[in-house]
Amino acid sequence: MKTIDILLQGEGIDDVQLLSLPEGADLAALLKAANSCRIEPTAEAELLVFIQDEDKPVKDGKLPRAKGGQPLCVHVHRCRKIAVSVTYNGVTKPAEFSPARTVGAVKTHVATKLFELSKQDAAEHVLQLTGSKDRPDADTHIGSLASDCAIAFDLVPLVRVEG
Repeated sequence: MKTIDILLQGEGIDDVQLLSLPEGADLAALLKAANSCRIEPTAEAELLVFIQDEDKPVKDGKLPRAKGGQPLCVHVHRCRKIAVSVTYNGVTKPAEFSPARTVGAVKTHVATKLFELSKQDAAEHVLQLTGSKDRPDADTHIGSLASDCAIAFDLVPLVRVEG
């Protein structure tokens, strides 16, 4: 039997999970499998499924196919949007993103659009969780980091020159 490999991230899921579902599996099968990965399972009807970097949740029916033979990257969350605030040079700006947006995509958008940095300058910065030294990997979904549908970051230089 052919299977679909799925890289799963989501609210209440500690780390990226690799799921294998039968080819042709539907959203209900994914939600059931995803819910079993959550620290505290919840009513599956409360959960939304997003494809990585997509803004709208997947509607009922079969799961979409991954591109190029890669695993399908999905995110399961209760929130349709994550309120993101980013502080750079003492200025804080708000934005909203799908929980399936990656930290890297959020950083690029915020740095170039909200703070109007050049692409080169943006590449030399990273997002760091406010109040910590934690710099999540660029491929981490922001919904995995959010609490109560919100998260705060600082936009900081990738490398600090001391001396």
